[in-house]
Amino acid sequence: MNIKLTLAAAMATAALVPGVASADTLILDTGTPSSGPPPALLTSSSSYAAEFNVTAGETITELSAYLNGPTGSNDTFNFELYSAGGPFLTATNATREPATDGVQATFSGNGWNSIAVDWTPAPGTYWLALQTTASGLTLPVESSTSTGTAPATAFAFDGTNNKYLAETTTGVGMQVSAVPLPGAVWLLGSGLIGFVSMARRRSTQSGPSIA
Repeated sequence: MNIKLTLAAAMATAALVPGVASADTLILDTGTPSSGPPPALLTSSSSYAAEFNVTAGETITELSAYLNGPTGSNDTFNFELYSAGGPFLTATNATREPATDGVQATFSGNGWNSIAVDWTPAPGTYWLALQTTASGLTLPVESSTSTGTAPATAFAFDGTNNKYLAETTTGVGMQVSAVPLPGAVWLLGSGLIGFVSMARRRSTQSGPSIA
């Protein structure tokens, strides 16, 4: 019996078992912005970012931003992911680190604008930045920075020549969906590896029989 093939097939089958596969979860959800404070303008020199955490095994599957804009404008905007371990907040003249990942999306209408991605960053804290070269998009804002089902750990605003500064009074609508690697698959895989190891030891200890 090919032990490696048996192990791979068993784990693949387990991932298809109902209750084992995991559904997408919002690991960042700042909530739908209210219509209270005046909206923020999103331009090439006015960008926003939200900070959130990624745990081991999580794959980011979708990014969303709550935007308003002219009907049929087809303006584009960018999502860029930065590690919070680097110099993202640049109050001084330090150079911001390169983005870990990035994707361009097209404005589809007032409300949540989303795009599918397939990013699996290392565990850690990240900034999701929202940027554009257009000038017709606005961001409805919240008067609080702690709204939503998975609030941002911090917000940042870039209005000074690509220098992001901490924003402590208002938040914008941003969401990150992710799917974790199912824990049941890890458990099953560990069990199968243990079983295979035991089988190999027994086979080695017994050795060939002599007539």
